[in-house]
Amino acid sequence: MCTGLSFTNGSNHFFGRNLDLEIDYPVSVVITPRNYEFKLRHTDSIPAHHAMIGMGMIQDDYPLYFEGINEKGLGCAGLAFWTSCRYFPVQEGKTNIASFEFIPYILSRCETTAQARQELENINITNEGFSAKYAPSPLHWLIADAESSIVVESTEKGLQVHDNPYHVLTNEPDFPFHVNNLSFYCNCSNKIRDFKTTRFSKNFPGFIKFGAGMGSAGIPGGLDSISRFVRVAFSALNSVCEDTEEANVSQFFHILGSVSQTRGADQVKPDEYEITQYTCGANTKTGRFYYTTYSNPSLCAVDLMKEDLDSDKLTDYPVLRDLQVTVQN
Repeated sequence: MCTGLSFTNGSNHFFGRNLDLEIDYPVSVVITPRNYEFKLRHTDSIPAHHAMIGMGMIQDDYPLYFEGINEKGLGCAGLAFWTSCRYFPVQEGKTNIASFEFIPYILSRCETTAQARQELENINITNEGFSAKYAPSPLHWLIADAESSIVVESTEKGLQVHDNPYHVLTNEPDFPFHVNNLSFYCNCSNKIRDFKTTRFSKNFPGFIKFGAGMGSAGIPGGLDSISRFVRVAFSALNSVCEDTEEANVSQFFHILGSVSQTRGADQVKPDEYEITQYTCGANTKTGRFYYTTYSNPSLCAVDLMKEDLDSDKLTDYPVLRDLQVTVQN
């Protein structure tokens, strides 16, 4: 399970996610330069395109991205969508894109969410995997620039594109459910309440003030995707943050940290537990990609703009997984 977030504050825009899995994939920070040729299964290859950076795996000289941003400021992330996802056979007259090609296809061709939406009008997401080892993953996608976000879901109804004013995505159920579900929490607030009165009833004898934070009482606290969607939407929509790179990086990771999964809290199989394998967030205006891992919460970064973006070769940086501690004495 996962949580994706597009976070705009002042002149800063960060895009990223938590990857929550029981499997620790051998991911690295992968940079695809402008002249690497994307060879696609069912449509023409893309010999030149926008450069991009994100977390993924290089297999047979192909970048299998989990999420990423491009040099123009657009982000795209794939999140698990186990039950509702439906991919389809190749359809004549459509731009047929395999699910593992979706992120690089969008990031290679589009600069904005509006351009992505236009591309999506003729896309069919096909149901084959990258290889026998890597079957197609059932996913839906968060696509965002600094101004707007959309969610893309391929279901039995076909390809659905939803406006996303909350700039958040988790997992099942489908996105329209999450939007409707937020209405249940309309009385929750980040504000200081007048503790002389309550919303419970006009007359509440014996009311006791337990302390700060009671305005948010009722926000769900589980690790399920419904609870995580509500908590991240609440935190992001009520965020107060200075308009600096450092403040925004810190705030972004704190928001996603509010739904981070610790080992032992979410058992998926005997002796197997889903954890937040990594959290990442990229500044879409500077191209700097930040990440932490479960075992190494120290912030690490790779800068897209320091690479040779006119190259035709993939570059990857191994993820720093060992705990790093700053000793002050």
